[in-house]
Amino acid sequence: MRATVVSRDLGNSPAGFLTATDLAGVAAELGAEFGFEVESFDREQLTRMGYGGLLGVNAGSAEEPRMIVLRYTPKGESTGHLGLVGKGIMYDSGGISLKPSDPMHLLMKIDMGGAAAVLGAFTALRDQGATATVTGWLMCTDNMPSGTATKLGDVLIAHNGTTVEVKNTDAEGRLVMMDALALAVEEGVDGIVDIANLGGPHAGATTAALFLAEFVGDTPWAHVDIAGTMQAEADGSWRSVGATGFGARLLAGVARVFTAS
Repeated sequence: MRATVVSRDLGNSPAGFLTATDLAGVAAELGAEFGFEVESFDREQLTRMGYGGLLGVNAGSAEEPRMIVLRYTPKGESTGHLGLVGKGIMYDSGGISLKPSDPMHLLMKIDMGGAAAVLGAFTALRDQGATATVTGWLMCTDNMPSGTATKLGDVLIAHNGTTVEVKNTDAEGRLVMMDALALAVEEGVDGIVDIANLGGPHAGATTAALFLAEFVGDTPWAHVDIAGTMQAEADGSWRSVGATGFGARLLAGVARVFTAS
């Protein structure tokens, strides 16, 4: 339950109070308390390492991006290495492809729900006795329009060298996550689960998954879309209105039983 509560609290936090830099600080505090390592990378480091997707989405923002890496090491011999990738768009305006000014904007502070779910799951790994090594990548930035923002037709270079033409800056989730998926494969994980708000019309969840599949190679991989489950419109049963924290318990459960095939 702690994993869900952590994820929900982060999702309900206003974007002005929870930037990518702030989330890195929260992760460090939780890591010290619940037994996992945390390392964060700033804009200068990300530029040097070639994370063109995350940097491209961040280009219009006054706030620094962060890639936050979480590492859990079990006691005794590890049963495998699981990679968890979370979309961390702290606020999604749509960028140059600006979203309409409707109630959807009120939900966009929860567009970091994937990253919140991964971080929440990590708070449960030690207590549930997870026997696998688990690495999490939280790809965090807001997506804002400005004179420096990525434009339609711009080409971004992913961490693995793949070039991507941007035709819609509101498809930012797949851009930040492609870098992390490429890095997870580079690290040689035995399996990957990614979690994000990648929905929309015209089979958006499916087309997003097909795009992300280009970056996982032969590594076993699952894509979890939480666009429809990330928030509750009214109080109901044990779940209060707002961010649901969906995915945190799911990921913790996967990590608890994960073994390399």
